[in-house]
Amino acid sequence: MNKKLAIEPADHLRPINGESMVGTENIEPTQHAATHDHLAGRPDDPAARAAWDRSVAAHDALAALPGVTFTANEDVVIVLHPGFDTLDVIGPHYFLASMLGAKVHLATTGAMGEPVTSAGGLPLIPTTTLENAPASPTVLLVPGGDTPVLLADEAAMAAIRRIAAGADIVTSVCTGAIALGAAGLLDGRRATTHWSMHHLLAGYGAEAVDERVVIDGDLMTAAGVTAGMDLALRLVARLRGDEYARFLELGAEYAPQPPLGAGTPDEAGPELTALARDFYATLEHALRAE
Repeated sequence: MNKKLAIEPADHLRPINGESMVGTENIEPTQHAATHDHLAGRPDDPAARAAWDRSVAAHDALAALPGVTFTANEDVVIVLHPGFDTLDVIGPHYFLASMLGAKVHLATTGAMGEPVTSAGGLPLIPTTTLENAPASPTVLLVPGGDTPVLLADEAAMAAIRRIAAGADIVTSVCTGAIALGAAGLLDGRRATTHWSMHHLLAGYGAEAVDERVVIDGDLMTAAGVTAGMDLALRLVARLRGDEYARFLELGAEYAPQPPLGAGTPDEAGPELTALARDFYATLEHALRAE
């Protein structure tokens, strides 16, 4: 379920001919739009009006919760490089794009207008290039995936250094942390990455920490793939308040219950872990600090 907040607080409602239940919307697209249009077209239906009133009241109530910043204007830059891990981008995007007023920029390392294909074969259309992305964003997020491709792109790495210098918060998911390290952004900092590459962090001057999300001031790093969603929720909490993040977590029904219990080396056991390490051997070799 997409839980974008499509209605601003009640004082922003604007009646039309004294009858319409239309509210101001500043986030597009939203899956709530069709429902909103349906209800707005039935002003004489008591049940529809009651549903609309409940939704408006809920928006007001959320906005009034202690510590909540209901709407703001954050700029979030997510790097898209060839072979990025799909969930490293889509998972955080889901939550970060749900912050009312925030703008998420999908910044390609390539040419504007050309889809960037993930490691899983999903093409995404970028909204900007790294060169033209906001120079001082609220958040810079570097995903993992085929990270050696990113490391070999000198222009992209230079852009990451430049944007990171102006960003309020620099973040990574999975092996995106290695890219941050190669950019000189992890020296003396606490960080994490995918478990199979964790031992490489020291080579980039980082203090490796075995946690799903590691926060070191204005640096936030997530472990492998799914940890990007944990990172995003922590970002939402930091930017908009804990209750806002809890609301999004509930709306997403984010309550992981891994069906096979093999999500960490300890849970998977030594044999499967050793097999996985060998499987990732070429990537591990390519990501070693020179």
